Amino acid sequence: MIASIARSKIARPAAPPLARGMFVAVLCLGLLVGGALSSGVAHAHERQFQHTDSGLLIAAFSVWEPFVIEDEDGSRHGIDVALLAAIANRLGLQLDLHPCPWRRCLKNLEDGDIDVLTSFAYTEERAQFAHYIKPPYSQVTPVFYINRENPVLIEEYNDLRNLTVGAVVDSRYFEPFDSDTSLDKFEAGSETILLRMLTANRLDAIVGSDSNADFEIRRNHLEDTIIKAPFRSGHNNDIHLAVSRKSPLMSRTDQIAEIMQDLLDEGFVANLHKLYWPDKSPEDTPQSAQSDSAQPNQ
Repeated sequence: MIASIARSKIARPAAPPLARGMFVAVLCLGLLVGGALSSGVAHAHERQFQHTDSGLLIAAFSVWEPFVIEDEDGSRHGIDVALLAAIANRLGLQLDLHPCPWRRCLKNLEDGDIDVLTSFAYTEERAQFAHYIKPPYSQVTPVFYINRENPVLIEEYNDLRNLTVGAVVDSRYFEPFDSDTSLDKFEAGSETILLRMLTANRLDAIVGSDSNADFEIRRNHLEDTIIKAPFRSGHNNDIHLAVSRKSPLMSRTDQIAEIMQDLLDEGFVANLHKLYWPDKSPEDTPQSAQSDSAQPNQ
């Protein structure tokens, strides 16, 4: 069993450059998010879950950059945080955010302890307890990463055999990888941990979402150490907002879908991607209710 690795100090990500035209929009967004989170995040651990009849939109999240970024001072921001604040505002609800490990977030959604969960990818199993809001608001791609100092050949799927491949626990990437029990997989709690293990040559390769893995590689200045393997699965994974089927918000899913479409049409979602994921191609950001076949990721 691979021993746990001590956490190295991670530098705060440098803020991406903003176009002058975006400054006012970002400033207004900061005021909106700040107001929405003023009471929800700071004391989330001190109280029981309450539901929307009290005027709250209860959302859970797991740190997953650039969708949810946690700074050294504990403050959180990112695509999902800003998107939730905007949706809560248009619903006339106060946003109440609850951080949790991803597995617990899924359980909270299934049990109806929370109303919504972001960065959600489709599986038939999850659809039993989660209503997926369409259209999706983002899209990520699973990519395999290797250590330049210990390069392994991954040009096709069969090259993964006889390798130890790291993956995030309870995450979904693509088939047949997800259900392939013949592969030697090592599961960890985050892509950050997997990248540390890959850097230390404790893994042959890792699979990760391009959004989070690329963010962590840039933040930790690993561009000269960690590189992408040539193999591509051909899968692009749609990222959704999901509503618990036990939430009172199930009666407002059509309204939430309309709000999501409006935020896409208005360019709000695209601007969030420019701010937090500047190397994301505009054509890869969903713009309409027309979506490719949903593929699982987180």
